This record gives sequence, C-alpha cells and structure tokens, in this order.
Amino acid sequence: MLDGAIGAAVAALEQLPVAEMLASTGAGVHSVDSPAAATLVLLALAESEGAANAHGASCVRRLLSSRASTGCWRFSPDSARSEAGESARALVALRQWNMPLDPPSALAVLLSRDATRAPGQTSSESGAAAIEGVPPEADVATTADLLLLAAHEGRSLPGRAALVSEKVRTQGLLGCARGEPAVSPFLLGYLLTRWVRHVGDHWQLAVPLRAELISLWEKGEVRGAVNVALAMSALMNLGRPTDVNLFERTLDSMASLLLREQSEEGLWPVAPLYEAEDVVYGSLEASAALCVEALVRYVRIARIAADRTDNFLPGALPPRSGTWKETLAAFDDDYPPALFSPESRARLLALGEWLPAALEGDGGFEVRLLEGTPRVDFILGIKHDGQELLAGRHPHSELPAPLFAAPEWRRIRDFARAWAEPGGLLDREVDAFWLEFDLDAPVASPPLPIVFLCTRDQPVAVNEALHRQKSDTYRATLHAGLPLLRGDEAPLTPELQRGMDVCIEALPPGAHLYAACVMMSRRSKNLRFTLKNVPPERVVAYLEAVAWPGDFQQLRDTLAWVLPLGVNRFMLNLDLAPQLLPTLGLECSFQGRAQPAEEPRWQRLLDELVTRGLCAPSRRDALLAWPGRTQVNLPAGSATRESVFDKRLAHVKLGLTGAPVIEAKAYLATHRTSELLRPR
Repeated sequence: MLDGAIGAAVAALEQLPVAEMLASTGAGVHSVDSPAAATLVLLALAESEGAANAHGASCVRRLLSSRASTGCWRFSPDSARSEAGESARALVALRQWNMPLDPPSALAVLLSRDATRAPGQTSSESGAAAIEGVPPEADVATTADLLLLAAHEGRSLPGRAALVSEKVRTQGLLGCARGEPAVSPFLLGYLLTRWVRHVGDHWQLAVPLRAELISLWEKGEVRGAVNVALAMSALMNLGRPTDVNLFERTLDSMASLLLREQSEEGLWPVAPLYEAEDVVYGSLEASAALCVEALVRYVRIARIAADRTDNFLPGALPPRSGTWKETLAAFDDDYPPALFSPESRARLLALGEWLPAALEGDGGFEVRLLEGTPRVDFILGIKHDGQELLAGRHPHSELPAPLFAAPEWRRIRDFARAWAEPGGLLDREVDAFWLEFDLDAPVASPPLPIVFLCTRDQPVAVNEALHRQKSDTYRATLHAGLPLLRGDEAPLTPELQRGMDVCIEALPPGAHLYAACVMMSRRSKNLRFTLKNVPPERVVAYLEAVAWPGDFQQLRDTLAWVLPLGVNRFMLNLDLAPQLLPTLGLECSFQGRAQPAEEPRWQRLLDELVTRGLCAPSRRDALLAWPGRTQVNLPAGSATRESVFDKRLAHVKLGLTGAPVIEAKAYLATHRTSELLRPR
C-alpha cells in the first residue's frame, strides 16, 4: 500500500506544472511570483530516492531563471519574507541537486543583507563580529536557512546557533513561528532539524524539538497532511530516540494519516506554509513533494518489518463493526460537563445506535453557549468513501432497515446512489454530504437528519466568463441533487430557483456556495444556503445585493464589535422560503483555522461573548479547553482498533433573527487522524 501511494503521488506530481506558490486572501486565490515552492520541492525530492526527477528538473530551471542580478531570490515581490533566508534555502536546494553554482562568498553576501548590529556595535565592526551580532528578535526561519547554508560551506555560526538554541528552548516551535510573517511551526521544525542533522554537533536541540513535535501530535495540534509530513520528516531528521516504541508508534500513526488523506488523484490538500497580513501562502506541488518525502523516508527507516510484534500495516484495516454508539461512549471523559449534560450524552448514545461505525466521516457537536441550554446536536460529515454505505451497496455494512420506513431516508439513499455514479455530475461536484441531528428531544424512531449537500470549491471568478461558468456549475449541481433530497413534496419551484439564482450570481470573487441544506427533520420546505469565504468587508454589500430583508442595523452593530476582534473568516447562512427570510447565521473563525493555544483571538472573541451576555463563563472555558487529541480503543476480534481523534474548535455562529437578542452557538469538531490495529 505504501509503495502504491508513493507511486500515485509521484505520477501526479510529474503531471503538474512547475511548482508555484499560491496566495489566499479574502478576495480569492492567486499565484505569486515566488521561487519558494520550487525550493521546497527540490529539498523534499532530494530526500526521495530519485522520485519525480522530471518535476525536480523543472524546479531547478525555475530557480536558475528567477535569480535576481544581486544573486538573491525573494519569496515574492510584495512579501516581508527575508531575501537572505529564501536565497540561502534556494542555494542549499540547488547544491543538493548537484548545482554548486556559487563560491563561499555567497554566504557572506547573504549574512551582510540579514545582519543587524547588536547594541553598542559600531559601523566599523565587520566580519565575524558583525555576523554574530544578531539581536534576539532575529527571524528563526531565516537563521535556520543561513545556518544550513553555512554548514554546507563547512562554516559554523556559533552566535546564530546559540540564538536559535535559546529561542527553541524558551519559546518552542509554536513561539518561534509567530511573527510577521508567520511560518508554519512544522515547516520551521523541518528546516531546523535539517540543520541539526547536517552539522551533528547541536544535538542538544534534538531533545526539546522531538519532545515538542510528539507532544503537538498527541494533543492534536498537527493538522493537515502537509504539516504531518513536515513533522514526520523532522522527527526522522532527528533519528531514533531512546524510546523507540513511542517514536515508531508516532511515525506509524502519521503515515496512516497521510495514506487516509491522499486523494484519488494521488495528491494532498494545500496547507498554509506562511501567513502575512491576512495573506496565506501554500503550494500544491510543494505539498505533494513534502508528503512523498515523508513516505519514502518512512519506508526506508520505519517500514513495519515481518519481525515487528504488532504486525501493523498502515491502511490495512478490516471494516469497522458496531455502531457510532461505542465511539461516542469512548469520548465520555472528553465531554466537558459545562457543555454536555448527562441527558445530552444519553441522547448522543441513543442516536449512535442508529449509525454504523463503518459510516466514515468527521463528527461534530453543536452546543449552545448560555446556561440553561443543555441541547447538543450531532453532525456527521461524509466524504466519497461513505457513498456506498448510504447507497446500500457497502460490502460489509448497512444502515438499519427501520430507517427506510421514513421516505426521507429513502431519498438519502437515492441521492447517494446518484452521487456514487463514477464520472457523473454529482460525483464531480459534490465534495461531501453532512448529516445533522437535532437532539432537542429524545431520539425519534427513526431519527431524521438535516442534510447538507456540500459543493466542490470552484475557481475564483476573476472575470465575467469564469463567474458565469462558476454560477452555471453551482446551478447544475443543485438542480441534480436537491430534487432527489426534497422529493415531490418540496419541488424546486420557479420562485425558489429565482431566489437561488440571486444568491449565486451575487457571490463576490473568492466566495463559494459551500452547501445547500434540506431540513428533513424539521419538515420544512425552506432551503438554506451556506456561503464560504465571503470577505469581511463585503458581507453587508453582498446582503444588500441579494435584497436580504433582515435588520441591517443589527448586522452593522454586530460587525462593529466582531471585526475589531480579528475575525477574518466568515460563512453566511441564508434561508429561502422561497424568498429570502430575515434570518442570518454569521459563522466566525480565523484564517488558517488555528486553535486557541496558538491563536489568541479565540480567547478575545469568547471573552467578548461573555461580556455581552451571549456566553456563560464556564462554557467559554470549556470551549477553550476542548482542542487536543484523544485516543479511542475499541475491540476488533482478537485485536484492538486504536483510533486517534483530533478535537478542534471549528467556529462560533451568531444567529440574527430580527429579535433584539443574538443567539450564539459553537461548533466542536472531531476528525479521525489515524487508525491502527494491534494485537491485544
């Protein structure tokens, strides 16, 4: 399986154009003139045993052709990323591809560009004194790049090395990664550990770096395949520690996640590598190359051999048995009492009995934020690998037959069968299917969900032709999927279609129709739209454009206190019946989806909700404590099935209904990051 995954990734990477860096802003996604992606690809592929050589060669040409007359590179013309750091990394990458094109003087040039005089240093000081006179606020990522280039030239920079060691010891990767621009802490760990491995005489750094990386993984703070790959490679750069079992278990579970997150095309989602002034940078090609590096090296040093006692093979797992009840019950110690009452936990378990454990998906909980509101709703997000079970075609599991006594579940089955048709419109354009269960009363028999048809993100509409294409695709997807879910009792009337068209046509650049919602459990003919990535400054203008009949003064007043808190990622919930209703859901979070431990704006947002009487202090504290990682062990015949779940604070939703008081809710996410089978 590992060889197949690596082969698929390499084949996909070879088909991609030369590596480019993408910038994501509130206005959309665009490429930037930057060599940084090509540099990361070259560093990764140099460790990957000759994988994707053709793509690597194109990246070499990209670097050689983009070098400025000064002999340096920049991250991008409009970026604060260090010219010295980017150039040092590019030179190391080229040398690893047998392109030693510079004399040792290159290092001196770069150091002179990066050096900042220490207090008391005179302009006449130069050479080693000036080089080592670096103030405490020096950029750790740039310093790591310069240290590695120096090591390749056979030089040492003890002042800079001591600075890095002190910062890692006192601030950790998370602290060192903050700044303007901010760098992914796992990319920073990847760069630092490459230097540690190369020089071999700074192994005092290995202990805190390894401990922090494993701790972040265990707490669920290594999110996304690319960050997992970077953390894997960083751990492998540091070598096997004394606790070999912990090291191997960590790599096993990380490799399992990479296999699970790999797309059918062999690639992985783009993850943020840098962030500056609300611009997030990432690269599809660099993401793929970094994941390939991690898997190739894992095979090389940590493949599970025949003599391993646990016989674990990533991805080689039998189908899950039982129901979601067992998984939800295993979370019992993780449910904060301030948010989950005994009654709400009992209802979750009762619902779980209806859902097969083989129904693959991310779980989540919708919680209210005021005292005296114990209701907790359950959400299950299903991707393509859950189609067959919903469609009644899973080879090993099925939904309980009593569900299909309800016409709503028969419609879900019909939709899933159309969604599972290879190459069909729904197969291409529906990214996920969410089931939300209202648990404000004892679980009905059978329970009925609210369903969300989640569309695939369309390209940013940078011109009228692309906007028209994007709108047409959304319309075609909804016309194919919604009638299957709504049935004859709630057809798409001409009035409802006109309302849909208005909402779609007015989408600003960069915004997406994330989901269309059918409220089966509420027996409602209304249709809810969820719109993603609406730029904060365009929220009011968009709602004016679609003639939203709600209270604009209440909306402006709300934005007036929300925006100064730094909220920069909005999703809007609009209801059509068939005209727009005056209700509005305003989902608030932060670009990059960082969690409270590394994103202080969460604390400020929740504190503000408490101040305004929208959230109880005990519930604020419970929300801030929720993120982390938990392990669920369930019996699987003669073995134990170990699942690790990443717990995240997803967003806060402010409900504007026209009433004077806003209702606040929070959404807690759980994502199964890895799954292993071990003998008991």
